[in-house]
Amino acid sequence: MRVIAAPSIDMPALLLQSNDEAAWSALGFAVAFLCAVIAILLIGRFRLWKCPAEPSGVQPRDPAFGAAAMVLFVLAGALGASAGASLGIADDAYAREARGALGNILQIAVVVLAARTALFVAAERKPASAAKATGIGVLAFMLVMPIVMALAMAINSLLVKLGYPAAPQASHETLAILLERKDPWLSTLTFAHVTLLVPIAEEGGWRGLLQPSFRRAGLNGLASACLTSLLFASVHWTILPADGRVTGLSMLFTLSMAMGILRERTGGIVAPITVHALFNAVNVAVALS
Repeated sequence: MRVIAAPSIDMPALLLQSNDEAAWSALGFAVAFLCAVIAILLIGRFRLWKCPAEPSGVQPRDPAFGAAAMVLFVLAGALGASAGASLGIADDAYAREARGALGNILQIAVVVLAARTALFVAAERKPASAAKATGIGVLAFMLVMPIVMALAMAINSLLVKLGYPAAPQASHETLAILLERKDPWLSTLTFAHVTLLVPIAEEGGWRGLLQPSFRRAGLNGLASACLTSLLFASVHWTILPADGRVTGLSMLFTLSMAMGILRERTGGIVAPITVHALFNAVNVAVALS
């Protein structure tokens, strides 16, 4: 069977590529696109893509302050990874988890400290409450996930028809390791890491520090989300396999755009964190199942 599915890093691949029946693959393809069309119609009908003219939530006083904080954020991740490497963990997979976790913890510390300095201020438009933002994030995930899946399938199907190899079953290095090792302890640690630390750290940096800096530089909300998403997707270049890179980067950009728009609409990072956490949780859960 010629595979038409592709990972939305990585759920569609695991659901569809793992089945040998072409009919089931075609059915999954059709269902994913139907759900995506419905989601797009709802987004268009209620204009959910629109960003408010005025910023909300914590903003840097000057775009340079936000850019400097983002540089510290990146350096903190590298420093944490170096500290994790010095722990002397013999198992490469567990050592990788330790490096990632320490890096994320230091990144979260940078975000919290930066937001509490006088270099960052609260915008006049009040952000949504944490409870409301969490609910919005859950609803947004339900709309975005079908679009991400359908886009993954469409891009990979086109690439296959053009003669390129299909995207691998696991297009993210972390999931590939889990599929290979099948280690319960490693799976548990990874699940906790990617559903808690990773969303908080990455959204704190990208949507909490960098995107508001673009707003301060004069870009509107949608342009700020777009530029942030381009950078967010590009930093994942090296962790995506070559055969799945086009598909993976497209999916990450789409997901990031949704989280960026949520940042603008809710005025904070709680909703983006919720979407990010659910996305990671679903992918890891499907991989482990």
